[in-house]
Amino acid sequence: PLCPNDSCRLLAINLYGYVSNPFTADARFHWELFKQDVMIAMRYMDDIIDLELEKIDKIIAKIESDPEDEFVKLYELNLWKKIRAKTEEGRRTGLGVTGEGDMLAALGYTYGTDEATDFSERVHENLKLAAYRSSVNMAAERGAFPIYDAKKETKNPFILRISKEDPELFADMVTYGRRNIALLTIAPTGTVSLMTQTTSGVEPVFLPVYKRRRKINPQEKDVRVDFVDETGIAWMEYQVFHHNFETWLKVNNYDVDVVQTMTDEQIAEIVKKSPYYKATSNDVDWVKKVEMQGRLQKHVDHSISVTVNLPKDIDEETVAKVYETGWRSG
Repeated sequence: PLCPNDSCRLLAINLYGYVSNPFTADARFHWELFKQDVMIAMRYMDDIIDLELEKIDKIIAKIESDPEDEFVKLYELNLWKKIRAKTEEGRRTGLGVTGEGDMLAALGYTYGTDEATDFSERVHENLKLAAYRSSVNMAAERGAFPIYDAKKETKNPFILRISKEDPELFADMVTYGRRNIALLTIAPTGTVSLMTQTTSGVEPVFLPVYKRRRKINPQEKDVRVDFVDETGIAWMEYQVFHHNFETWLKVNNYDVDVVQTMTDEQIAEIVKKSPYYKATSNDVDWVKKVEMQGRLQKHVDHSISVTVNLPKDIDEETVAKVYETGWRSG
């Protein structure tokens, strides 16, 4: 969770974009390109902080020049000065990902299985080490965040894991410091995933296929009416495919237009052949979902946004177990 007076600076890397030959036997994840882009992304994030400081200075100058009485301006002025100090002292960033569910499906993994979680953990470990390497490099070039003190992190479990995974990176961090107090977070990326046309954050696909309705104008002719509501308004239903389920259909030589016209039962049979089968937000076992979050949290120095989907009639004891499993999973 974010500390007081700091900003939520977010940038997400689309994991699906690093899969070549998606949904085929030749599907591969581009590790080197991914790590290179993570290091560039961290530089973007650090530049964003400087842009933010510029804007905060303009806000402070505006408040100071306003004609109101000093007492009236005091609270707002002090608030922005606190925000500025926190921004400069820590240079906190929130680098994360989106498209994790699509990445796993494109590589042939079923979300929620041990194999899929193993691969996800490997991705997030590489993300962490590349981001921290970039931050340490920037500290050598631009200076560490002002309140950096290696002695304060000697017992930090996150930093100690880095010392074991990449001793050279840890040694450089002790020597030069790092540019940012903390670097990584997994945001919900709802709107971002709509733009990238992928699954959001580290979530599975919500549904590979679902129905939407279009209201029929009374003047329209020769239009199929699928549903009339209680007010007498007519609607036409149509299938909506998750973008990368559509990609899977094309890779497997299905005509998307033809599949669109099939019955629900026929489409369900096709979904069974895809890597999205039994891997939707309603299918993934909640224990596996929470355990996966625990595995990823080892490599994320801020928090992770995930949704655990449970049935409508869930009992209180099961909800309690979700939280307890999260605690036991770290």
